[in-house]
Amino acid sequence: MMVQLPSDPHAQLRALYQALLSNQDRFDEFRRLLALYDYDPREVDDEPSEAAAVRQKLNDRISGWIGGNFCGLSTMQTFQWRAIIVEERFNVSLSPWKESNLY
Repeated sequence: MMVQLPSDPHAQLRALYQALLSNQDRFDEFRRLLALYDYDPREVDDEPSEAAAVRQKLNDRISGWIGGNFCGLSTMQTFQWRAIIVEERFNVSLSPWKESNLY
């Protein structure tokens, strides 16, 4: 799937979603690379070189998947994607499907 990308970050994010949702192998690789990203920007100021290399590889792969110029995920964005995809942490406190919301 080759998509021409404008410089709009939202358009790039939509293209990333489409690339991940349309191809299981891409999603699996995305998850694997995120799992290798060992950096929490809330705890340490400088991104270790190993984490930077993983993030660069991830950004290169994303650019290849969406077939265009990709601005790249920042350290915080990569950290947040890792929390959601790898650690499966997302805010479900107000989820309409969560049983604890029923009163």
